[in-house]
Amino acid sequence: MPEKSKDWMDQVTELIASMGGRGGALISFPDYRPDLAKVIAHGLRLGFYDFRAEDLAPRGANAGTVGLDELNSALLRLAAEGGAVVLNVESLLSTKTGEQRREWFEGFIREDWAKPLVLPLALFGHEAASVSDRVLRLQAEDLPTQGLVSRLIN
Repeated sequence: MPEKSKDWMDQVTELIASMGGRGGALISFPDYRPDLAKVIAHGLRLGFYDFRAEDLAPRGANAGTVGLDELNSALLRLAAEGGAVVLNVESLLSTKTGEQRREWFEGFIREDWAKPLVLPLALFGHEAASVSDRVLRLQAEDLPTQGLVSRLIN
């Protein structure tokens, strides 16, 4: 019988611990799991920030004018405030080319953020998977199932 891999949250915790309390990490999920993004924030004692809800939605039809510089400004502020798990950055990244996304992922990983920033990815994790050791690819079989109630409230 094959040995089960390490608990998914242990993998996340070890990745963040290896960063020395600062910097960025990308967590690639096989599916959109806002429930687990919240679990990560709680488990790591980081803030939780929904970029789409906080920065894009209030702009309505003008959300398409938001640039990557505004995402970077939000991340800089969140890092200064103690770090965060930042959900839904892919809402903005989906408006960019694959090359622009890969460059942005590389810059995000290289940046020396003051506190940890963790970005859960569901759509573009495959583009970031080869960027660095600060990218964690989680497998569906290692994750808890998402119940109906969790799907409805997340």
